[in-house]
Amino acid sequence: MNILYIKCQHWNKFPFDFVAMAMSERLTKYAVLDRDGYPACRKEALKLWVVLARSFNSFAQAEAQHLKSLDLTSPQFGVLEALAHLGPMKMCEIGSKLLMSGANVTGVVDRLEKKGLVRRVMDAEDRRMFLIHLTEDGSKLITKIFPLLAARVEAFAGVLTSKEKRQLIELLKKLGRAEESKRMISQ
Repeated sequence: MNILYIKCQHWNKFPFDFVAMAMSERLTKYAVLDRDGYPACRKEALKLWVVLARSFNSFAQAEAQHLKSLDLTSPQFGVLEALAHLGPMKMCEIGSKLLMSGANVTGVVDRLEKKGLVRRVMDAEDRRMFLIHLTEDGSKLITKIFPLLAARVEAFAGVLTSKEKRQLIELLKKLGRAEESKRMISQ
């Protein structure tokens, strides 16, 4: 086994040597995949994927920073927003609306409950279930911050015409439905 010692360039931050182990493997010096060799339809699909991801990430990162200043995460905001627009919901309904796993919803609701923004209330029809309600503090917070986010989303999408927005919505729905259909067929 070969051991390679690498000196840290940032002595002020990390005044020690890093040890990297190279397990007798050869490291690549060049790209191992050739984009130019892909068929045109694959190139277009991959380009679409990258553009969608970058567009979403650029906006999501900016919003995450804004929410962090309010001591909220994006999933916490999502739960508050869903409850504000749809009213009290079961945890499984929240998970379905926000595309979150049950365990993730539980953790998010736990943290919101500790902050006093939501409360679990036993469902009168099925005592095994709990409905998640906004508290008065949760209602005040979401009614204060949602208009700010809505304005930011409007500004973000403002580079598109109304017609372009409608077209993009329909195209993205089409992609989403196609993937859902594939998933259902494979189950």
